[in-house]
Amino acid sequence: RAAALAPRLVARVVRPPAGGVGLALDRGWTRRMAAVALRCRAAGEAAVPDAGMGAIPTQMASALPPGTVELRTPVRTVRPGAVETDGGVARAARVVVAAEGPAAAHLLDLPPVRSRSASAVWFAAPAAPVRDTRIILDGTGRLPAANVAVMTNVAPGYSADGRALVVAASPGADVPDAEPAVRDQLRTWWGPQVDGWRHLRTDHIAHAQPDAAPPFHPKRRVALGDGLFVCGDHRDTPSIQGALFSGRRCGEAVAASLA
Repeated sequence: RAAALAPRLVARVVRPPAGGVGLALDRGWTRRMAAVALRCRAAGEAAVPDAGMGAIPTQMASALPPGTVELRTPVRTVRPGAVETDGGVARAARVVVAAEGPAAAHLLDLPPVRSRSASAVWFAAPAAPVRDTRIILDGTGRLPAANVAVMTNVAPGYSADGRALVVAASPGADVPDAEPAVRDQLRTWWGPQVDGWRHLRTDHIAHAQPDAAPPFHPKRRVALGDGLFVCGDHRDTPSIQGALFSGRRCGEAVAASLA
């Protein structure tokens, strides 16, 4: 409004990405985050790993010596030079906490990180309702689905039998049974074909993104002193891209501390 954008332009162009991608239908989305999102979309393309999101950590771990990564070992406390887990105490000159905002705040006694929740309803469709690779946003403000993506249009390998994988995402994780309402909504988009879609599962994610309401401060410090470091999208922008940027900044900070 301060930029003198027409109310209809705000409602139909600005708010849908904020609500559908930024999970910000109920709270403000800072102008700084909106500028970051618009710039990223103008300068490049979004992508997903062809082998699934798990391919990212798998690729990172593949270059490490065997036995380096220890899984299913909850961390109790983190302090300079040591990490206490259910399996004992691991000592190290540098400790990096790479975790979602609430967990990192708890382990490192950092300011609380507010969360934005989301629900994702997954369908298997005999045929894709659209052919392109866009994220489809709801411009009407009707809920529950704020955005829909046909994942197999982007990564065909996400389907083992040729059916289309469709996901509808909605801000808020407290909807006990979102599938019928989502199906009713998508029926208004694509007609009776939606009745033939098989509901696969619904994911309720309490911490889908860190909150990006004003005041918003990206590029938070990653070096905490005493050999402690932290990274995650809560230190940059709420996105996988923000997590990657934060990880790079954190790695560079660790390397500089060892120089």
